[in-house]
Amino acid sequence: MAAKLRTMMFFLAAAFLLFSLACSKPAETPKSAEPEPRAITSSSSPTPSLVALGRVTPTPTPAGPSESPRPPKADEVVDALARVFDKAVSLDEAHAPSFVVGDFNGDGSEDLAIVTKANENSLAEINNELANWILEDPRAIPIPGSKAANELQRPKPVKVEKTDSLLAIIHGVGAQGWRNSEARQAFLLRNGGGTKILVRSINDLRRDPATPRLPPLRGDAISETTNGRQGLIFWTGAKYAWSATATEVRTNK
Repeated sequence: MAAKLRTMMFFLAAAFLLFSLACSKPAETPKSAEPEPRAITSSSSPTPSLVALGRVTPTPTPAGPSESPRPPKADEVVDALARVFDKAVSLDEAHAPSFVVGDFNGDGSEDLAIVTKANENSLAEINNELANWILEDPRAIPIPGSKAANELQRPKPVKVEKTDSLLAIIHGVGAQGWRNSEARQAFLLRNGGGTKILVRSINDLRRDPATPRLPPLRGDAISETTNGRQGLIFWTGAKYAWSATATEVRTNK
């Protein structure tokens, strides 16, 4: 009986020891489930850029400088003369330069000024009152604001002679300027085709200390020397007039 009791006590002690060991073992932390691998599929759609995803602010491309009108070629000038004056006048290549461009009437469209000469047997056509151009002598046009301009005088008729120096001015139309096929308003200026022709802008003339006295300008002026006298041909709003430069005025005083 005592032996059975001892055996039972032994098994109870062993069971208690195993139970104690099982309770003292730390519990294992369950592992997080790893994502299953996904198959990569190809797509015909383009990969969105960082700009499209809103991660980068697109920088606008700066606009380039506006292109200035290209300089005229001699054949273009000849074509413009033929379009307006037909065969009455031709380009006078003895002058250098013989043509210049500028906005002479101040309307924002490029105009063309050409030193010309009368063709043979064309004087009658040039002096015709019904011609498609306006014949003027800028030296006979009074300067706006002057005493002569305030006096109502009938202008004297202008008559071109064979040896006269002529300056043709074709007013431009729209963005194409004088190249426009509709550009046909023109002036033919007697005693206007001088030498050392140069286009002067209003701002350029106002900044020049040599020209403190300027006529009222509406657009670019044409600086030239005619018969030994330096002056400006400029638009009055209706006609082309001539004014001596300030340098010449001071010299003659």
